[in-house]
Amino acid sequence: MGGALSTSVDITLNSLVLGGVFLIVATGLNIIYGLSRVMNLAHGSLYAIGAYAGYTLTTIGFNYFAAIVIAPVLVAAVGLLLERTIISPMRKRSMVYTLILTYGLMFFLDGLIKQSWGNEPRFVELPAMIKSTIPILGSHYPVFRLVTLFIIAGVMTGLMLFLNKTKIGIILRAASTIPEMVSCLGINMKHVHIGAFVLGCALAGIAGTIAGPLTTIDPLMGHEMLISSFVVIVIGGLGSLRGAVFAALLIGAVQTLAEFFITDLAMVIVYMLMAVILAFMPRGLLGEGRFE
Repeated sequence: MGGALSTSVDITLNSLVLGGVFLIVATGLNIIYGLSRVMNLAHGSLYAIGAYAGYTLTTIGFNYFAAIVIAPVLVAAVGLLLERTIISPMRKRSMVYTLILTYGLMFFLDGLIKQSWGNEPRFVELPAMIKSTIPILGSHYPVFRLVTLFIIAGVMTGLMLFLNKTKIGIILRAASTIPEMVSCLGINMKHVHIGAFVLGCALAGIAGTIAGPLTTIDPLMGHEMLISSFVVIVIGGLGSLRGAVFAALLIGAVQTLAEFFITDLAMVIVYMLMAVILAFMPRGLLGEGRFE
């Protein structure tokens, strides 16, 4: 009985952590798409850059918690550069052009990562204070994963407050549904597009930084995360932030359970779930998704 309880605690908390990382990455992707109609296929590479930036900062002496703040800013700066030089000139063209462009950009960034950090896996050194475990209902759960869970909750709470309580956030929300009205109010939509892209990239950087110690950091780590993020977006509904929350938690739970019981078929189960949901709820779990 005690073993089953401790296993349940481990699975539940691991599901929340994994789902939380999916949520942050998918939310960034959703914000970029919702405001700019750009489906950024290089988003996973920006996630990987966040992980490497966090690793580098801790290696040169920064505290891990400082790295969580600094690394997303660096990734946001990379996003700003990409938006101004590559994304912006293609914005008025069909979405197909930006899909092809960001697909190529993904491999370009992957190549830069390999050139800068090499192909060998990297591991983040954690502060001693969060390396221990804590007893929870018979389970000895890593303190670091609990800290990660609180960081994820803090990031999402801060994001929701920003989008709902600040002037800039309200403008971004309005621009995602009625951009013409926002433009008529004298707000420069170019600045809105820049802000949305940079915010989405920063979220990818945050997710990469906090996920780095959870897994091995390697140049292609963003590819699997990109696929998982698309699954979350599709199940939650294209452009729906509320749907992404439920979808991320669902996928986190399904993938964790599948990896625990049937390791080799974990992602197959996730894809099957996506197919079933799409068959009966083509607009996502909450029916808020868009058709393009």
